[in-house]
Amino acid sequence: MYKQVETVQELAKFHEIKETVWTSMGFEMEYAKEGSAQFLLIAEDGEAGGTFEMTPFSKSSAYMKSLFQDVVTEDMKVMEVDSLAVLPKYRGQLGQKGICLMIDYAEKHGYTHAIGVADPTFFKFINKKYQVKATQTKDIVFYKGADAIPTLFHLKDVYDNKHDPKYSWYNSSSSNQVKVEVGG
Repeated sequence: MYKQVETVQELAKFHEIKETVWTSMGFEMEYAKEGSAQFLLIAEDGEAGGTFEMTPFSKSSAYMKSLFQDVVTEDMKVMEVDSLAVLPKYRGQLGQKGICLMIDYAEKHGYTHAIGVADPTFFKFINKKYQVKATQTKDIVFYKGADAIPTLFHLKDVYDNKHDPKYSWYNSSSSNQVKVEVGG
């Protein structure tokens, strides 16, 4: 399950989780961007154990725009994904929920693709385990304290083909979780 951040307390929890995870990984903390939608990933015990943030590409930072300007084409509707952070206690439980959220949010808002700088382990994970096409668009960059892969996520391919057996993980996850309305 996931919940869109709507209150000051939820935003504080979002930043607390993200800072805990990012600090442990050696990343520089970055706070929620104006114009973005922040989400808390809710574990089976009812606790918020992870975060994810979606931002329209038009509201991305100058750095992100410059990193992807030659990748994004006019036929794409693109969002930036950032701040996927899962507390150690919830790893293995919330990563899939975050990926489902990214796909659900893209479909609801008509985004065809997402861009982001992905941790190399996550990049391999999303391509191999979940078969969500994620394309490396540039050489690895040093971003916020760690190596990251500039990535284009092909999300329309997933939500247009949800019933393909290779996305059975998405269908089973979607049917077994209650989602808090994805607004904004």
